[in-house]
Amino acid sequence: MGLFRIRYQKLSQRSTTIVSQSSTYLSFTASRANDGILSTTSDSCSHTGFNAAIAWFQVDLGKQFHLSNVKIHYRKDGNRSSDWKQYRSRQFYLDVSNISATHSLTTQRTRCYTDNTTYPDLPPNIIDIPCQHMARYVIVETTYDAAQDTPHAIYGAILEICEIEVFGCDHNCINYTCKPFSYCDYGCVDGYWGTFCESLCPVNCREHNCTKFRGHCFSCNPGEYGWTCTSKCPSFCYGGDCDDAYGHCTHGCTPGRFGDTCNKICSTRCKNGICNQESGICLGGCIKNWSGEKCNICDSMHYGSTCSMECSANCLNHTCNNETGFCTYGCREGFYGEQCEIGCDNCTAGCDIMTGQCIGDCPASKFGKFCHKTCSQDCKNGCNKYTGSCYDGCVPGKFGDFCNETCDVQYAYCCDKRSSNMKLLQDSTLENKIILIGVIMILCISVAVNGCTITWILRHKACKPRTVPQQETKTDSQTNNLAAQQRIYETTDDNAEYQELGHVSRTSLYDQLQRPQN
Repeated sequence: MGLFRIRYQKLSQRSTTIVSQSSTYLSFTASRANDGILSTTSDSCSHTGFNAAIAWFQVDLGKQFHLSNVKIHYRKDGNRSSDWKQYRSRQFYLDVSNISATHSLTTQRTRCYTDNTTYPDLPPNIIDIPCQHMARYVIVETTYDAAQDTPHAIYGAILEICEIEVFGCDHNCINYTCKPFSYCDYGCVDGYWGTFCESLCPVNCREHNCTKFRGHCFSCNPGEYGWTCTSKCPSFCYGGDCDDAYGHCTHGCTPGRFGDTCNKICSTRCKNGICNQESGICLGGCIKNWSGEKCNICDSMHYGSTCSMECSANCLNHTCNNETGFCTYGCREGFYGEQCEIGCDNCTAGCDIMTGQCIGDCPASKFGKFCHKTCSQDCKNGCNKYTGSCYDGCVPGKFGDFCNETCDVQYAYCCDKRSSNMKLLQDSTLENKIILIGVIMILCISVAVNGCTITWILRHKACKPRTVPQQETKTDSQTNNLAAQQRIYETTDDNAEYQELGHVSRTSLYDQLQRPQN
């Protein structure tokens, strides 16, 4: 019988189980028979009252279970002859039912066991009874009046149950097998889930079937999805059906919709409003002025938020930016600006598309960045592109960089084209100029030669020492002073050439000193 405790739960110990009895003697209530205490002495037992024709003890499991066995511990105080024994348990019977003892007759129940012990024999005080039935109520009942009560003037049917243990599994376990306080061995029957297979699967589960541990539906009825199939499939799913787990439309979308749940709308610029139901790419092309896979950008010749504005006709290839209208590949010749809306007609080789400045040279009569300025009409052969200055001079009677000044009327022929300092250009004037230049050169050469000669003479005199013969030397100071004075006078007379160049005729003191003595 130990096998039952291994494979089945102790249902009588569940929190929802209720025990009761037909009557109670003193404080020996029915709960003493379901407190887990297995002692069989009187203080651990329940006890019905005296003088009753029938006595019963009931275990209400709260709902139907698949029962395995019932173990009853009856009162026995000891083994001595004076100890009270299980006299009152003779001829008891064990029934199971889905109707309580107070509302059922024995004929309405299922009998699991009947004790047939007669006086003076005694049944076992602990008995484990197989009882494999589906039931909610377990009922122990007796009508036996024990002979041992007569000497004590006690009459009627009496039950003294110390502990009752009911084993089994939830009736939803496959093969009705389970482990104590654990899961059903082989899972739950269809329609149930939970630790003891006590919960019904969600009503929306297809065929009322679900996972045994979480109660998630294996599949849903058409039009529903989710773990418990309580969510409705998106209304734009074709055929109204969707994936059971995530609600993705399994048969695509209704026209004009796309996405996993068909919650996205095809572009209104798709021709006929039809697009790929996964990517949203327009299948039939785009309406007028629009382009792109989803028809969400303007075609090459239109721009603006509604693609209603046409690119400038001056854009190369008639192509522009689809938002700003900026000419993508530049302008055709003769135009510039973001939309090539400004002409550059003065340029001979076109112009920069952004600034409008002319590329290359300007026409012969024009100058400036945009070749919009006119060269002076008095220029010969046009003017410089950047400055406007005349290339090859001016027409007769004009001068200046821009030939904008007029020559003075007193000059007979013409004037220099760049300067305002006018010069007479007659033939006689040229001859006089040549003579004047020659005279000036001769004077310059003469002054240079005379200057050099004078310089040489002065340097030569200053460098040569004077010598006086010894015999001419005077001894007395008076004679010496007189001679010195005489020499000074002579020197002054001899150097008269400094006063008038070219008139030197007298012998100098220097020459006398150098002359040999007779």
